[in-house]
Amino acid sequence: MSGRHLDSTENADLRAKLDEAKQRLPLPGLMKQLGLAEHAKKSARCPFHSDEHPSFSVFQGEDGFWHWNCFAGCGDGDEIMFLSKLKGLSLTKAMNLYLAMAGFPSGRPPKSHEYPKSRESPKSPECPESLESPVFPASPVSNGQELDGGKEKVLKAFGSRNACTELNTARKRRFKLVRDLRAIEKGTGQKLETGQLMVAFDEWHRLSQPFLDPAKTRDDYLAAFLAELCKVRVPTGDGDTINKAVDRVRKLSVSELPQIPGMPDAPESWRRVGALHLDLSRSSKNGTYFLSYRDAAKACENLSHQEAHTITGALVRLGVIEIIRKGKAGLNSRKAAEFRYLLSHSANGEAEIA
Repeated sequence: MSGRHLDSTENADLRAKLDEAKQRLPLPGLMKQLGLAEHAKKSARCPFHSDEHPSFSVFQGEDGFWHWNCFAGCGDGDEIMFLSKLKGLSLTKAMNLYLAMAGFPSGRPPKSHEYPKSRESPKSPECPESLESPVFPASPVSNGQELDGGKEKVLKAFGSRNACTELNTARKRRFKLVRDLRAIEKGTGQKLETGQLMVAFDEWHRLSQPFLDPAKTRDDYLAAFLAELCKVRVPTGDGDTINKAVDRVRKLSVSELPQIPGMPDAPESWRRVGALHLDLSRSSKNGTYFLSYRDAAKACENLSHQEAHTITGALVRLGVIEIIRKGKAGLNSRKAAEFRYLLSHSANGEAEIA
């Protein structure tokens, strides 16, 4: 995070203070103070959600600083982002708290490009028109409402909340912005106009500038932003849909699992993965849905992503599902495949081809 020239002495002083704080109280030490030492390792259960399989990681990056990441979708970041997520604080308040915990005198730090006041938690009263605004009331899908009054403020809020707060994060943070915008389009059933997209992008680029690659121009980042809008497979919010479906499938008894045609003695793992596809199919609007092999593996105890990939291939051959677009099977791959469930939607009993 250090080593970049900021726009003012004030920001440079704040950055130096934050860098020193991260030396005094790195993320593992912070988590220990918070009573979360058991989660401060490379592979652990996530402290932010009910995690039956380790999906949380704390690691030291190439920049020399500590980072956390939840591979199930809870988020990622540094010590300040961790405090913000854990305690529901805005990034500015989380930064104040972290500096105090690291032994710095209390007091409001100067405004900075890294943690601007406008970049608040989605549910914070200081930023009311973010994910739960009247324009986009459903995290951030708007359930079909048209984009009317206040949309510019909301789009700016999306650009702000996804802006870079450290070096070498532009691609990840920009893609989160793209997922949010695609969620808006999915919820409203209409594509955002170019001018609306530019409102969000311009705010993202303005706040991210201190942390962007100086060798790249604004047009370079804009081209990548627009191209990524065509690549998003899982808009923001869809991860919650998958997690809820997994929870429902894991609670089903064996007798409640759907049967596989022609295979009355099919393994339970096959039937649970099939049940997950059935659940997602029921909640889809157009009959297709996205699912990664990592998420498919969560349907059954001790199932690996490689085994989930193999089972998926078997289910395709048996006519349970079909693949519309292929994904990637790697453990850390977030490229989900698109599927269609081919059987009837009966809860259990002998399934029939629809």
